[in-house]
Order: sequence, then C-alpha cells, then structure tokens
Amino acid sequence: MLQTPASPRLTFEDAVSVHVLRAHGAIFSELTRVFGANPARFHEILCGDLFPGSWEAAVQRLAAGECWAPDISNLIDAHGRERVLATVMAANPAKKKFERQRKRFLKSSPISIRLLRIG
Repeated sequence: MLQTPASPRLTFEDAVSVHVLRAHGAIFSELTRVFGANPARFHEILCGDLFPGSWEAAVQRLAAGECWAPDISNLIDAHGRERVLATVMAANPAKKKFERQRKRFLKSSPISIRLLRIG
C-alpha cells in the first residue's frame, strides 16, 4: 500500500513569516514551495482565523529588529527594515476583514446603499 507523506504542520513562527512574505508579493504557490503546506492554510492565516495574533507578532518582531528566517533576512537586506515593516503594517488582516464585511453588507442591503447615495 502506497503511503502519502504527511503534510507538514505550520507553526506560529511560520504564520508570522507568511504574513511578511505575502505582504511583499509572494503568491500562494511560492508559499507552498517554501512551507510545503496546503494553500488553504495560508488563506486562513492571512484572514486571522488560523494562528490569531501572528500578524501582530510579525509587526512587533520587525519593529524590534528581529530576523527569524532566511527569507525575512533577504527581504530586509533587499528593501530595508522600515520599508518591510511599513508594508506588513499595511497588510493588517483585521482591517481587510472589516472592509470585506462592510462591502458585503452594502451589496446586500438596498436601504443602506440609498442612504449612502443621499448623504
């Protein structure tokens, strides 16, 4: 019987790196190559559902001057710590989630749309 290899488990440390790499344009196939996990896990991380607090940890670590992975070190060397930090801060999953919910609400509610057009 052929056994499939077990998929690697993502850790909180990996989730912190995913936030930084994705904010700098890494696509899901590149993240899959680096971490060897299902792309759906990356979506859960980026939405804040899996490993909550990992985005905040990424911001704190970058602000403190930490380099915890070779890929992160390469980004900092190429772009500078301040630019990497600013890019990650702009990719706040809580803000994105709020904007998606607001947009969904506005699409589903004809009353709120009329009120917005009047005001």
